[in-house]
Amino acid sequence: MNEVLATIKARRSVRKFAPGEVSDEDLTAILDAGRWAPSGKNTQPWRFIVVRSPEKRQALAALVPQDRMIATAPVTIAVMYDRTAGYNGFKDAQAIGAAIENILLAVHSLGLAACWMGKIRNPAIEAVVEARDFEELAALIPLGRPGEVPTPPSRLSRDEIVRYT
Repeated sequence: MNEVLATIKARRSVRKFAPGEVSDEDLTAILDAGRWAPSGKNTQPWRFIVVRSPEKRQALAALVPQDRMIATAPVTIAVMYDRTAGYNGFKDAQAIGAAIENILLAVHSLGLAACWMGKIRNPAIEAVVEARDFEELAALIPLGRPGEVPTPPSRLSRDEIVRYT
């Protein structure tokens, strides 16, 4: 099977992390994958805030129900929507989703693990990550070394989701 298709099928949301750091080289590759996502009119409305310090990670963990995920992941990426860069809220959200998926696929391809946490518009989290006035929280992505191997989730059959006209 094609390497990209195999990565798409193998990627899982991992919520438990093993000890160990994420190298600067891997983090750069992950952020570049997000940076290369498609966006309408090439507006690139995403911004990434990397949270590595234990103090900031603990502050973030105190603000989410999934506190253990944030507290144990050595890195959390806060994905922000830059309202000054976009041109259409719906299309900007699609572009940010594409950037997030690129990040998740890059994480998996590097033997690391992550989870897409759909946290949006949270002023307390935005304050912790020092968001700018024109940035809105779109997601949190804790990432690190996998501490579990989740069972593949079920998927609807092709017949249930595809129609031809």
